[in-house]
Amino acid sequence: MIKRLLLVAATLALLIPVTACAPAEAETIKIGCILDLSGDLAPMGARMLDGAKLAVEEINAAGGVLGKQVELVAEDGKTDPAAGLDRVKKLIEIDGVQVIAGPMISGSSKLAIPYAKEHKVPLITMSATAFELSELEGTEWFFRACLMDDAQGRVLADVIMDKGYTRVASIVLDNLYGKGVEKALIEGLEEGGWQGEVVVTVHYDEAKKDYRTELGQIKDSNPDVVLIVSYADDGIIVFKQALEMGLDSIAWLGCDGNYGSGLFKEPRSAEFMEKAIVAGTRTVGSGSTYDEFVAKYTEEFGEAPEIYCDTTYDAVWAAAKAIEAAGVYDGVAIRTALTKLEFEGASGPISFNEKGDRASGSFELWKVVKDPTTETGYKNVRIKLVTLE
Repeated sequence: MIKRLLLVAATLALLIPVTACAPAEAETIKIGCILDLSGDLAPMGARMLDGAKLAVEEINAAGGVLGKQVELVAEDGKTDPAAGLDRVKKLIEIDGVQVIAGPMISGSSKLAIPYAKEHKVPLITMSATAFELSELEGTEWFFRACLMDDAQGRVLADVIMDKGYTRVASIVLDNLYGKGVEKALIEGLEEGGWQGEVVVTVHYDEAKKDYRTELGQIKDSNPDVVLIVSYADDGIIVFKQALEMGLDSIAWLGCDGNYGSGLFKEPRSAEFMEKAIVAGTRTVGSGSTYDEFVAKYTEEFGEAPEIYCDTTYDAVWAAAKAIEAAGVYDGVAIRTALTKLEFEGASGPISFNEKGDRASGSFELWKVVKDPTTETGYKNVRIKLVTLE
């Protein structure tokens, strides 16, 4: 009897039409985010992630995107180009994201741009500044919430000419970023009719962790000003060893990579920066929108935002606004919306030119001063704001 019932059930099952189940609609809108939370840029990346979190919190409080809450899917690029590309692949292939805020560094971005084009997922970097990225195949899938190194180098070139320095040396990271800023500075000097001499250019390996030989080359060239393009952890070593070698009597120029309190955790690094750096540069916002961002960030995280926290916040907002404008969670439609996007961000007006580069923005010239009220005893302060149109 049991066998007969099983046979009838099996027969009926064959006669009943099977309806395929439609895939469940996603409950959230995912925005990928790649920041360097380990490696030489970890102190910077952790604060930038807070900027991304603040943006998502505000977006969701305002109703989300396309009627859904936004989910930030954050990954660690490890301050390593290959690791950054791996995280881009993970976000696209595993998490199914259709837009990414990041990568954070130029090396990862260079590897990721062709991949993003192939998979039709736009990237919005908050801090990859190398101008070479704008010339790559697939750059139409790459947008920047930050200004580029060609502008940063030229602002520093103006400092050299204004102060009358005539013997320039450089010690920079041996990568797209370091050599890019250096090249832009030299070109800016040439275009400005500068009559001085570039006495030595030194490119160093960030993984080496001992730069006395390279600093010896700087010392032997007898410059009156030195350009340093570093990240945080390697920059600390450069500055500490430069102090030991008596190079604090020469004027130094900093950059966005060595801005922030992460460089002050080693007292001798902070001491050198306060004594030697006459000016550094960083992309920064200005006006009431930036002030509101600073106040909200400080209240939320218990400290003021540092470099690229504002552009990270803006990159996430740009992604959300582009998804909403596209009306659909699709990389191709989101990319098209980004080309038309205009809004007032924390870091200033956000819009992109035909190459996806930021159309305008401001650089801050900064220096380091002593401040006993801070945890490290030092802080960055603004010298001047330079607005680029």
